[in-house]
Amino acid sequence: MIYFLYRLLVGLRNMLYDLNFFKKHASAIPVISVGNLSFGGTGKTPFVIYIAKLLVKKNLNPLIVSRGYKRSSKEHVLFNGASGLTSDEVGDEPLMISRELPGIDILVNKNKLSSIRWAQKFKSKYNAIIIDDGFQMRSIKKALDIVLVDSKQSTKMLPWGTFREPFKNIKRADCVVYTKNPPSKNLEKKINRAGVLSFKCTPSFSLSNKSCKQGISFCGIGSPSFFIKTLERLSIKTIKHITFKDHQKYTEKTLKKIEKTLSQCSQKTFFTTHKDWIKLPRQFIKKYEGCYVKMSLQIEEGPAFEKILTNKTIGEN
Repeated sequence: MIYFLYRLLVGLRNMLYDLNFFKKHASAIPVISVGNLSFGGTGKTPFVIYIAKLLVKKNLNPLIVSRGYKRSSKEHVLFNGASGLTSDEVGDEPLMISRELPGIDILVNKNKLSSIRWAQKFKSKYNAIIIDDGFQMRSIKKALDIVLVDSKQSTKMLPWGTFREPFKNIKRADCVVYTKNPPSKNLEKKINRAGVLSFKCTPSFSLSNKSCKQGISFCGIGSPSFFIKTLERLSIKTIKHITFKDHQKYTEKTLKKIEKTLSQCSQKTFFTTHKDWIKLPRQFIKKYEGCYVKMSLQIEEGPAFEKILTNKTIGEN
């Protein structure tokens, strides 16, 4: 019953936008959306970083807009890598982006349309806006709508799966990027039938401390199985793994659970993701030999993708 009601509401909302019953805001600054059909797990944060770096290479100054999920603050927050804010204040993903792009402004606001309107007051400063998780934001006209797809994810909708809307709605996208896993032939056929351009991404991984070879692992991300497989690819011997919920906050109780596991396994070394690492207290990191895995993404058909990106932002041919 819940499934059918949810599907009906999603379908009705999309239909009203398709019929132009709901208005869309046209920004004076080109808007690039990086989103997906599912709730997380496709690599949006590394891809936002990748897009921003491409724009900076073109001498553009992008503003990154993010919701700042699970942050304690409610107000609109503008910050960058020099601001000294914490994940509790701005959210783990925006903070992670700021560490990778210290000179880029990030605007954290639950209301993304409000963020776009605010940014327009500073169009002499920002010449592109990147929305993190913007595919479902149909109230905003986008210059480029990018959807990330992990071919290993189930396409079932809520509450039976993680998809927020039916797979067929991918036809709204300007392009699809396969991120963590290569697409099956069947998936490629579906995307091609939808008439959407597609690109493949090559993920690469690095360890913050290459001397670490064995220990326990933990993470609070959308795709924990992918992290575990990544450790295997990096030849890391994991004694025991702890999976937390996505955007896990590392409270005293959570840290005690990790410490108990380290003690039970007679280990001093732990492995986690970059997103989890930035939320760990400094005293905890100093107490143990910690190591995080950093993920980077690179489009295989780089020049073709860059051409689309620049055409949509600065009109280069």
